[in-house]
Amino acid sequence: MILAQLTDTHVLNPESTEERWVDNNGRLEAAVASLNGEVVPPTAILATGDLTNNHQPGELDELQRLLAPLHPPILALPGNHDDRAELRVAFDMPWADDDNLSWCVEVQGLQIVGLDTTVPERQHGEFDTHREEWLRDALADTAGQPTVLAMHHPPFVSGIEWMDETMLKRAEVFADVIEANRHVLRIFCGHLHRPVQTAIRGVPTSVGLSTVHHVALNTTESAPIEIIRDPPGYQLHHFDGANWVSHTRYIDTGELAFTPSWAIADG
Repeated sequence: MILAQLTDTHVLNPESTEERWVDNNGRLEAAVASLNGEVVPPTAILATGDLTNNHQPGELDELQRLLAPLHPPILALPGNHDDRAELRVAFDMPWADDDNLSWCVEVQGLQIVGLDTTVPERQHGEFDTHREEWLRDALADTAGQPTVLAMHHPPFVSGIEWMDETMLKRAEVFADVIEANRHVLRIFCGHLHRPVQTAIRGVPTSVGLSTVHHVALNTTESAPIEIIRDPPGYQLHHFDGANWVSHTRYIDTGELAFTPSWAIADG
């Protein structure tokens, strides 16, 4: 099976005059077309938050319009730029409750747990005692089954200081929960706007790349806030029942795949 991951799409109302550095909506439209053109289609699509830009009027309608052509089911999570109440209406998910848009879904024998890490009107992620209890119960229910966890805020320090200020709070407690549940095979995150890989207590953990602008890579102390117009894309996470392999699909680069001359010469 293949889980595609879209993240940090920051869709705007087409009539918005808000400052933007790339064509947010156009880039998502290109990503949707690319996903639908995959030779091996994804089984499901993880949408790991910041799907709208500032939950302003018209943004959610535009998000739904742009995502409508997708064939696989969309498993959505809120980010710090999204509105929980709006997402509840827009996506048909088994939400935990009004104040916790976490969920558990089974896809072809794989248990996918989505953890809501958002705090209304705040940028940082939170793993409070309520969500800790919910996650412990959810993982207890999936014990003995292959399980992955999706969330918006990364539970680790990236080294990019200005972004690390808004990472998940109580990340060490989160790591304790992961360590106690060895059937969790992967953790997928968003928020950082650039692809990053690490491990949480031995569990491979990755951040998907945004379809809009990226956070510039600068890990020096007190580095300024900087963004960069890197190529957009998404990730494809392949699972064969035992092992994971993740690929990054860059899109809208103006480049097409071609056969090099040495391959043609070799027949």
